[in-house]
Amino acid sequence: MTPDEHAEELQDQAGTPEVTVAPLQTEVEAEDELPLTPERVLSLLIEEFGPLAPAGEEKLLLEADGAVIQDVVILGAIHLTSHRITFHASVPSSDPSNDAREVIRVGPAWVHRKGLHRKRRIWLELSHDFVSAFPSAREEDRIRPIRSIMMSSILDILPEDPKQPRTILSVLDGKSGLANSHLELDTIESAREWRREIKAAIFFARRRRQQILSRVDSEDVDGVRINIPLHRVLAQSCRLHSETIPILSLRVDSTPIGDVTTSHQIIELATFKFNEECLARLKTLVHEARKRFIYPDGSFLDQPVVVDFGIAVEPAEHPKEGTDSPNERSKDQIVCDTLAIEYKPDVWVARAALSVGLACIGYIVISPDFVGFLSKSLALRDVRYRLAVATIRSASKVDFAILIYGLQLEIEGQSSLRFRFRSEALRDEAIRRINEVVTKRSRRSSLSLTPTSSSSSTALESYSDGEPAPHKPHPPIRSQTSILSPLTRRYTDARKKIEPSKLLTFPKAVNVGHLCLPLMAPRHFVCLTIGSRGDVQPYIALGLGLKAEGHRVTIVTHEEYKVWIEGFGLQHRQAGGDPGALMKLSVENKMFSPQFFKTSLSNYRTWLDNLLHDAWQSCSDAEVLLESPYAMAGVHIAEALHIPYFRVCTMPWTKTTEFPHPFISGPVETPAFNSIYVLFDNIFWTATAGQINRWRKEQLHLDPTVMSHTAQSKIPILYNFSLAVVPKPLDWRDSKIICGYWFLDNPDLGWTPPESLMAFMKQARDDGKSLVYIGFGSITVPDPHTMTEHIYQAVQKSDVRAIVSKGWSSRMQKQQSSEIVVPKECYVVDKIPHDWLFPQIDAAMHHGGAGTTGASLRAGIPTLIKPWFGDQFFWASRVQKLGAGLRVSSLRVGDLSAALKKATTDRIMKEKANIVGQKVRAEDGVRAAIHSIHTYFPRAYSEGLSPE
Repeated sequence: MTPDEHAEELQDQAGTPEVTVAPLQTEVEAEDELPLTPERVLSLLIEEFGPLAPAGEEKLLLEADGAVIQDVVILGAIHLTSHRITFHASVPSSDPSNDAREVIRVGPAWVHRKGLHRKRRIWLELSHDFVSAFPSAREEDRIRPIRSIMMSSILDILPEDPKQPRTILSVLDGKSGLANSHLELDTIESAREWRREIKAAIFFARRRRQQILSRVDSEDVDGVRINIPLHRVLAQSCRLHSETIPILSLRVDSTPIGDVTTSHQIIELATFKFNEECLARLKTLVHEARKRFIYPDGSFLDQPVVVDFGIAVEPAEHPKEGTDSPNERSKDQIVCDTLAIEYKPDVWVARAALSVGLACIGYIVISPDFVGFLSKSLALRDVRYRLAVATIRSASKVDFAILIYGLQLEIEGQSSLRFRFRSEALRDEAIRRINEVVTKRSRRSSLSLTPTSSSSSTALESYSDGEPAPHKPHPPIRSQTSILSPLTRRYTDARKKIEPSKLLTFPKAVNVGHLCLPLMAPRHFVCLTIGSRGDVQPYIALGLGLKAEGHRVTIVTHEEYKVWIEGFGLQHRQAGGDPGALMKLSVENKMFSPQFFKTSLSNYRTWLDNLLHDAWQSCSDAEVLLESPYAMAGVHIAEALHIPYFRVCTMPWTKTTEFPHPFISGPVETPAFNSIYVLFDNIFWTATAGQINRWRKEQLHLDPTVMSHTAQSKIPILYNFSLAVVPKPLDWRDSKIICGYWFLDNPDLGWTPPESLMAFMKQARDDGKSLVYIGFGSITVPDPHTMTEHIYQAVQKSDVRAIVSKGWSSRMQKQQSSEIVVPKECYVVDKIPHDWLFPQIDAAMHHGGAGTTGASLRAGIPTLIKPWFGDQFFWASRVQKLGAGLRVSSLRVGDLSAALKKATTDRIMKEKANIVGQKVRAEDGVRAAIHSIHTYFPRAYSEGLSPE
């Protein structure tokens, strides 16, 4: 067993056997080869804090997870010996070496301002150094912040107000001009998460500032260490934090040795193993230690209490009235504060004009991390830009009229910006500075520095003359903190103790992974879906994540996928009949369109009855239900079982004014999209209401429902696509969560690439030809023979090499056609794993299924989509709007070859596809989804679908 997994029970001091502590199974072992035995733990403690007893007398009794809880939680390791109690916690480096674009949390919010200002819906982003508000989540709006606040300007985040739990109130220093503003979130859960994340960001921002001021430079991580000799404990008690975590409170004699003035302090440690019995035994140990203090044997008792928080983070003082007026700041500093660019000596501010139609006169700001522009106007809205240096390619001269000197800023994935200057020298200096910071940024090492503070004790250490000074704590070459409580510690006890429903009542733990989750009690998760392989595959990825958390996972879908699902160690149950028949119907009549329902109701009523019956039989023992909405049965089953229900969508399903419903995508987009969602809901429900209500009554024993839109809007929805592909609309509530894609690597078990395929790909590279993929998944097509001919001709005409997946031709085909000769420019496969192939090719053409689109975007290659039905039209539109690909209008040879040529030769398209790929690869959709399930678990219980 490891110390993380099993903390030893406290034992009586007399005759206590030594505990057996196995080596830590962490990355530390690679650097520190000695096993972490009880003897070595004790040796490290004595080396760090000094001896408290003759050699061999002090014994290690317990190791357990612990924590210091303040504005943030710092998790660490508690060690209890027969003579002392200690706490160690490693804290990650506070060096600002992360990408300036790295964002901690995003989402919509309402901002309220006092006076006549109306509340405004904004897109809020929290990064390491500032909080920014944008008009929307669209990329073109995210370079133009409405307002930004530096972390250094936030003095405090006030505790949750029980009367207004969705509101976040802050105390600012007066520089931002937003002293009378506050935020309102859509849900209590979201407000608590924002409060936790902002407090953690403030904590690290202050640490970075203190680190710079203290000029700390060490190869070790900074950390927290506490050493309390038991003879200095005057009293101890235990209470519960948030009715969950025991807090051990120790009143300690912290009087400096030799000082006649007595001083006490209270030290509190969260413990995850302490109970009443442990507390009683601790009192016995303290009593024995006090006896040794009364009858001292040598100078072992002359050891101080050590409370060392590493780089000290002093709480900021609230502003005093009449101080820190904005008028006292320089004009340059006001500009920087408005743009949330830290005003430092290496920041350059100059007058310039932004050339966009009419020139906007203002100030350009150049810093090591950002290039900004501010133009204030009394009549119009202020113009603000803040561009991360990492997104800037270069700055160059551009010609304007005589005596006007221009600068052009090339930006990745955005249109160029042009600035005007009144003097050539000023323009040239701006170009020099921008290119200099861009060059430095590109050369900056990606390795994070790991500085630490000195290990100086905070205990007072004054001694009288002539008195022997005790052993002083000293900083070793490699700190004991990083050995006894490394950043790789798993904190199993802590994860078991904290209930997921109570997690948000605690501050954020700042020294564990961003999505390190508490361990939920094992449950049976059932996932209900119908459709193609691409509809099922994300559930396998999520199921593996849930299984790793200790849950049982069953996927209820078509029998065709049984062997595939069970190959991953997940359970399968049948529902939905033949997916080929469903897809054939969807191609011939746009999926879930009025024509689809007209045809399905006349020919497939039996199919719907069987689906509802099978779904109930397969899901009746579920403890948590996740369902694709077009499976139709899940929300009613959750109501009957009274279990948590989450809707899982691979496409937008919530009404919005941003884009149409994917199943009713018209040829021309209009702003009246909300009505399209209502229309779809009405069609969907009208077509199925009779059968569903009959099924509810006969099998679920529930009353009929009217499927209230109000009740439906309360259901938490997990969207398994990326914010980089579909920016979250401002009119979506916080319970509609865009998690990121749920990718399943190596989806085809046992697949290995044929040698002939490898040779074909190598030959294409040797010939200098672009390599593309063409495949339309497992859908059915009207005329596979003709389509195949057109594909071969288009490949030859565009002068590329293609890997052609002909999965479409093997489904529902009745007529046998003569085989087509495969040209040498093509290599034909029945199927091929996208996660293996796409990173090795130059472009992909496919049908636009949600999963396949995610796979090609993840690889960072141009994506060409020929949609057939359903949401495929939506994804084709999204890819084209991103500039990362095209919608292919038809299967004519000319259209196919033109698309292939553009995808393999257009530099801008390739660049934009690469940018999207970087963002998608940076996400962990499965982990984010499990985090959201934990967050919204109490809210997900179905209370019925009838109007309230």
